[in-house]
Amino acid sequence: MRTPDLLRLSKGLGRIVLRLIGLFWRVRYVRFGPFRAGRARNKSALFAFWHGRQLPLVHTHRNEDVTVLVSRNKDGQYASNVLHSMGFQTVRGSSSRGGFEAVRSISVVLRNGFDAAVTPDGPRGPAQSVKSGLAHISRLGNRPLVPMGASAWPAIRLASWDRFLLPLPFARVGIVEGRPIHAMKREDDPQHWTERVETELKRVTAYADMLASPSAMFLTRILRITGALLHPLCSIALLFRPPRERMERKGIVQSTKSNPVWMHGSSLGELNGLMPYAQYLKENGIPVWITCFTPSGRSFIERMGLPGSYIPLDVREYAEQFIRRIKPRAFILAETEIWPVNILSALKSGVPCMMINARLSPKSLRGFRFMGSLPARMLSCFTGILSRSDEDGKRFLQMGVDDGIVRTSGDSKILADSGDPPAQWREALNTDKPVLVAGSTRNNEEETILIAARSADYFPLIVPRHLDRIDDVWEIMLRNGYSPVKWSKLIGSPAETLDFDSVLVDVHGVLAQMYGAGDAAFVGGTLVPVGGHNILEPVMRGIPVIIGPHHSSFAEAVTSMTELGIAHIVSSQEEITDVLAMLRNSPLKREDVINGFDRMKGNMLDDFEGLIRRSGLIEPEINL
Repeated sequence: MRTPDLLRLSKGLGRIVLRLIGLFWRVRYVRFGPFRAGRARNKSALFAFWHGRQLPLVHTHRNEDVTVLVSRNKDGQYASNVLHSMGFQTVRGSSSRGGFEAVRSISVVLRNGFDAAVTPDGPRGPAQSVKSGLAHISRLGNRPLVPMGASAWPAIRLASWDRFLLPLPFARVGIVEGRPIHAMKREDDPQHWTERVETELKRVTAYADMLASPSAMFLTRILRITGALLHPLCSIALLFRPPRERMERKGIVQSTKSNPVWMHGSSLGELNGLMPYAQYLKENGIPVWITCFTPSGRSFIERMGLPGSYIPLDVREYAEQFIRRIKPRAFILAETEIWPVNILSALKSGVPCMMINARLSPKSLRGFRFMGSLPARMLSCFTGILSRSDEDGKRFLQMGVDDGIVRTSGDSKILADSGDPPAQWREALNTDKPVLVAGSTRNNEEETILIAARSADYFPLIVPRHLDRIDDVWEIMLRNGYSPVKWSKLIGSPAETLDFDSVLVDVHGVLAQMYGAGDAAFVGGTLVPVGGHNILEPVMRGIPVIIGPHHSSFAEAVTSMTELGIAHIVSSQEEITDVLAMLRNSPLKREDVINGFDRMKGNMLDDFEGLIRRSGLIEPEINL
């Protein structure tokens, strides 16, 4: 007789316990529209939340006549009794018992204009994994799905499959109501729709975890207080900037109703990496808004004819003003551009955040750890982080970022095509020898390259990383017995009138195309411990590339390229000579190198396309 007694007691006792504990909870409810979603606005919705996070939501949505899908087992009966006592209705069923009938019943509830709620990973898991039944409920009920996140601190986590969350009295409770997701249509791919829902559920749950975390919220307040204190100083400093920059740094930009994707890169390098993705979005009918930090980046945005501005300074007032004006549908950051206040303002507004070409050095990792749990919790709210290399991805995980959102994709700079060089560039060299283009060279690299080129009987074309070293490199070439000519002089004079056996490039902005005038390439910053420069530009032009041992900045790409046979790693002048001799005797066809590059390019676009799909950027916004 004990079990029936407990079942009867569960109604009254459950209500008393939940109401008493809930009275002392400090609840922060975040929604991204002016009103809470659901029947209260005469627009019913299907709420979804993880099984282990349901208790705080039972408190916040009590007496709202929401119909909850509950399993038919004994635990489900206890849950059903408690839910009835808190003003909910229930439909009983699960994947193993009465599943079809339950799906049909809950769908009827939605079509009749009432709210419904499901735990898509219940009743037995796996935890935080959406099952296929949710897609059927959404399609048959034909109502938008609202992802819900819940968290609390302090709280007890039970040793159950779902790590059930029991907030303690006086706990800080975070509730996040996500943006509605379209009901699944018959023509939709159920797997893609399910991935979309799972991504959003994890995102809003991570945001709820951040809201409930005392340390994260303390650091958030510190950031906001610091911003408020610096606000007057920022205003004074901006008085000395041009009027347009002054306005844009304050977040005052032209308002737009197109809901663009906000893409940010600090300067030229990061912006170049963003351009292929910006083009992809535009081709799919998604507008973009590009921001940068440096004047050179702002000039680049103008030259590209793209809508954009300076990023607002990392002050809450400026960030929120900017978001109100452009109303972004997503925020995509490049590389290491982490602006905490701008990111937090975007998350607060329900803007999905993503990072591409993500990199994190050991030094940066130590710096973020100094900030406590906030960086990891903040980045765990992202829809996805596409890292440049496995090493970068591992460092994000070491920081504490959720491993479900970090994926190694590579560096999107390989997608930015500067085009082939003019035919007259190769003609201007006036040589029958194969040409070695040494790009972005550093001190202590040029002499090694020049000796190797002479030993292998190549014509060297040197492009220093920094033009303020032109005179030094010129002296190195003379000292090694060369008769060089500067590119600025060569391109402006008939080659027949000049006597030269090598070229020193002394102008900006030609390297990416210059590789196409060569037969082999060396990328600088790799024989010395710098980490390497863009090793992808030569292979884009179909040119095999030689790389030194210090290539950590492009480690993942180097691994792929060496496996494809289009890159060669060397550590000495003798090894460079051997590789050049090999390439001369058995030259690679340019189309073979380009085909290898295209394989890398295709994989990267697939990763970005998957990120866009999971973010729902192509869907129009739903108002509930």
